[in-house]
Amino acid sequence: MGGETGNFRQVLAGAICREIGARNFYKTISDSIKNAEGKEKFARLSGDEEGHRVKLEGWYEKLFNAKFVAGKKELGDGEIKGIHVDEKTGAMEALDIAINAEMKAEEFYAREAGMVDDAGLKKLLMQLSGEEHGHYELLLAERGSLTGGFYWFDIDSSQPLED
Repeated sequence: MGGETGNFRQVLAGAICREIGARNFYKTISDSIKNAEGKEKFARLSGDEEGHRVKLEGWYEKLFNAKFVAGKKELGDGEIKGIHVDEKTGAMEALDIAINAEMKAEEFYAREAGMVDDAGLKKLLMQLSGEEHGHYELLLAERGSLTGGFYWFDIDSSQPLED
């Protein structure tokens, strides 16, 4: 493991707290949505973030021989801090918050993967970065479908598809 062990312990603890925050955020959205398809998508995202938490806590226990316990302050330090979502929050607003958080999470894991020496942990961090990128893409597509646009075709939609 590269760098100072104490600093990496804080980074790993922060990552766990980010996953807890993301899990709770997506669960809140899922619980607030009436549309069954939207409810299922956000419930799945919440489950994915819970899986990330479990993996990271396993590494925390392996590396530091201690069970992870999140403090209240640490739980408020993730990408989605200070955001309150309820039944009045609009779908687009919730999606924009989630898209931004997933982009930051992807960058965070990629950056941290470049700073560790342990091959297994590096692989996990890169995998998490990739999964967060997948969430980002899914949320972009969802936002596009809600607005009636297909963002991957929006570059120049004036050209006919056939001659």
